[in-house]
Amino acid sequence: MKFAFVTPRYGAEISGGPEHACRLLAEHLSERHEIDALTTCARDPSTWENEYAEGADRVRGVLVRRFAVSQAHDRAAFRQLSSRLLTTPHGRTDEQEWVRRLGPSSPALIEYLKRQYRTYDALVFFSLYHPTTVLGVAVAPDRSIVFPYLQLDPPLRFGIWAELLACARALGYLSAAERTLAREFLRVAAPDEEVVGIGIEMPTQQSYPRHQQDPADEMSDQEEAEPDAAGGTAATDYLTGRGVLFRRRHRLYGSFVLHAGRIEPDNGCEEMLEYFDSYAAADGDTALVLMGVKMMKVPEQPYVRLAGVLPDRERMIAYEAADVTLAPEPNDLLATTVLESFAVGTPALVNARNHAAVDHCRRANAGLYYASREEFTEALRLLMHDPRLRERLGENGRRYIRQDYRWEAVLGRFERLVAKARSS
Repeated sequence: MKFAFVTPRYGAEISGGPEHACRLLAEHLSERHEIDALTTCARDPSTWENEYAEGADRVRGVLVRRFAVSQAHDRAAFRQLSSRLLTTPHGRTDEQEWVRRLGPSSPALIEYLKRQYRTYDALVFFSLYHPTTVLGVAVAPDRSIVFPYLQLDPPLRFGIWAELLACARALGYLSAAERTLAREFLRVAAPDEEVVGIGIEMPTQQSYPRHQQDPADEMSDQEEAEPDAAGGTAATDYLTGRGVLFRRRHRLYGSFVLHAGRIEPDNGCEEMLEYFDSYAAADGDTALVLMGVKMMKVPEQPYVRLAGVLPDRERMIAYEAADVTLAPEPNDLLATTVLESFAVGTPALVNARNHAAVDHCRRANAGLYYASREEFTEALRLLMHDPRLRERLGENGRRYIRQDYRWEAVLGRFERLVAKARSS
């Protein structure tokens, strides 16, 4: 079959949100279907400037067709309009103007859809608020499948969204929490819908014998003989067990928890660092390893370690090496770090405001969640002091990913959604 995946922007550098889900699904589906990604020339949603060249290009097996954005994003005007619409009565025309000002507006993309939509078995739209979806679905609603990426934010109160989703032939969700929001908040129950999600590669469990290590990671004789708190040597656990490559490279001798992702104040990291400081005050033997791009000042504490940005394979070894993964992001609908952590058998402690992450923890029985400093410290203390609990949760997580979030299962759910939409 042939699908058009329509998204506001498309690129390997986009590591989160509906555009990231769009790219991952497109790349994996391209192995069994023909995929065209229809998008704009923009890279930065704060400006919607045309940074990519217009035209067609093939990216990781996917044909990407880029169309120019016709209007730059006026942030001041958009904020002013948003404030008015969220605080005063307004009509549908006002909401359509809000969509236009949010952007990106690309008349050429919409014109292409009008000319070519019959050549596609389905038009698959990612994100809800943008003109690429609002105007695109109107071209051929009977062929349209929408992945709305729903989050409980003030603009979701606009009446235009329920109308749009009701027009689409089918709805795809990236988490069960998103479907719940559609049903209970927007009062939308599509006859054809599916929680598709995104897939996680299941890594092979390995032992990492010492002779396979990177020579750059070799320890000095002094490090190998360093005594631990029990009177033995730190090398005992350092050279064996889960994630030994990561532990050796970063000189992590004892227990540690891992945060994987951008390190910035707006994604829960600032709160996480404050909460961990409270935990460390009573349990100073646990390190906090931050893996990702650092975009904020990090406290200079002996327990904080910076691992930087790592390639995918090393990321998975880092999850495997950790005792617990911390997921402080309150708005990460994909909850990728949680699923990746589960895939290698490491339990997660997640922000309770992230309903998708909490839902994964509950369904998998593979993690805990916190809504306050006290809950954070108590939950982390429980996890760190009970290795048998961590082992049980870790095995539950592996089973959850194996059953529901391998790419084969995800692609099967997507194809089932398309089949239902085409038969109705």
